[in-house]
Amino acid sequence: MIDAGVARAGDAEGPAVVYPASVEEAAEVIRAANRTGTRLIPAGLGSWLGAGGWTGPADVIVSCERLNAVQHYEPADLTMTAGAGLGMAELDDVLRPNGQWLPVDAPGVGAGTVGGMVACGVSGALQGRYGAVRDNVLGVDVVTGAGRVLRIGGRVVKNVAGYDLVRLFTGSRGSLGIITSVSVRLFPRPEADVTLCYGGGTTEIVALARTMCTSPLPIAAVEVEAGGENGETVMVRLLGSVGEVEEVLSRLVDSVGPKPRAIVRGDESAALHRDRGAWEEGSALVVRLAALPDRLADTFGRGAALAGALGGEIAADAMSGVVRVKASPDAGRDGDVVRELSRAREEMEAAGGTMTLSQARGEVAARVGWTGGRGSDGGLGTRIKELFDPASILAARCP
Repeated sequence: MIDAGVARAGDAEGPAVVYPASVEEAAEVIRAANRTGTRLIPAGLGSWLGAGGWTGPADVIVSCERLNAVQHYEPADLTMTAGAGLGMAELDDVLRPNGQWLPVDAPGVGAGTVGGMVACGVSGALQGRYGAVRDNVLGVDVVTGAGRVLRIGGRVVKNVAGYDLVRLFTGSRGSLGIITSVSVRLFPRPEADVTLCYGGGTTEIVALARTMCTSPLPIAAVEVEAGGENGETVMVRLLGSVGEVEEVLSRLVDSVGPKPRAIVRGDESAALHRDRGAWEEGSALVVRLAALPDRLADTFGRGAALAGALGGEIAADAMSGVVRVKASPDAGRDGDVVRELSRAREEMEAAGGTMTLSQARGEVAARVGWTGGRGSDGGLGTRIKELFDPASILAARCP
């Protein structure tokens, strides 16, 4: 029996929502949609549906919330297979007693699901140490837009055969099929978690961040923040065994740059970075500027200029070279916002980088575009879409 409901935003009714409880029910929903021409959007808990402009008009949301069982967990192999609807917080509860974790710290990931994590494919600051989401997904079960049930990849790390379709579906945003289960690689949970916090002027902190990123020492993440209540800050995170972290900490304090203004340890350090994951929440506008990490100073400068023009704040993952700007300009300033965003995109693309919108008012996004020009893919994207979703009943798309 497929549960159904109605999605609501405030007082406005949205599309109907169905909650398949099995792969067979999910396939039944898609096949029925193909017969009737119903447009579908795959979802987990719905926490990322409004982000990035990837959800088009649809008749029905297909939520995998009930597909939330842990199907296979082998702590000795550091692998797990779980239903796509398993929440990331619930996943952590399962792994914690065995001293393991899945180190994904993308913005807002704590409110999402395992399937949503893979479908969005967005990584956070820890990717420099543990790899991006696509590096740690071993396999997925998918119901394609044509209603076919596919098992792609496997449950073990050494599982290589044919084309790497796992990476194709990681980050596909539900545009090719509904991910119903996911197999992931796990990691030992670090014994020690320490964050060094440095202050200074913009030029100083960006230079220090690059120094930390190029250090031979095993640093887990380097983040930069400006414009918030703590001023301009570099946060250098160390993870690992107690002995390893203390040795790296000692060497950094003794030999790299200025002395930290604070050293945060243990649960306090973990909480600091959980809060960082919620940094974008409540902002009407979130912009991502990305270029090669060695161009961080230039990208950060462009981000700071944009934040200043919009009355916003700025944060950066120094290891990946991604700079984020958040702001909440008044709707009456849409014309100014469009001009500033258009200028920033033009400058970033001229410098070999990109600018994308993660969150924006519809009127602004329509005029600026969620993503910029990336050149033609020769029709490859269209051909892939036709292969997995020939009737185009999945309204989600990769922007």
